Amino acid sequence: MPDSRILILRRALNPHDPWSGHFAFPGGRREPGDADLLATCIRETREECGLELSPYDLRRELPPTTAGNALGSRRHEAASRLSQPVHVAPFLFEIAPGAPPRLRLDPLECAAAHWAPESYLRDPAARAFITPLPDAEKRFPSILFEGGHIWGFTYKVLEELLKL
Repeated sequence: MPDSRILILRRALNPHDPWSGHFAFPGGRREPGDADLLATCIRETREECGLELSPYDLRRELPPTTAGNALGSRRHEAASRLSQPVHVAPFLFEIAPGAPPRLRLDPLECAAAHWAPESYLRDPAARAFITPLPDAEKRFPSILFEGGHIWGFTYKVLEELLKL
């Protein structure tokens, strides 16, 4: 069986974004025109990376979870914005086998996109711990990836996904 791949984006650099440059999944905030959170997910994925998803491609809705508020006491301005938790409803889609679809990244949202092999994401040799900010009090589990680390909320959702 071929190695499944998972789409992981690297967020564009933005001084007003506390997750600037981090690895993430496509997604974003619900807008008034979105019928529901699934519609939000499909719209945000199309806007961020040009990937056209269909509700028929949906395989599972993962348990709702919270992003942010994990760094503890901090003095760094961008990190302090993480103190407001964001509630997130992750969705898992499956794309037809074959070559990954061509993506069109919005440069204001995404710096890069990677189709990460599931076998690599599961590899214990790719695991590490990081302290994301010099004055942070906590260390976080992470996956070494493309010159950086998948950590925090993205790591949490990825771990849930890899349990399936």
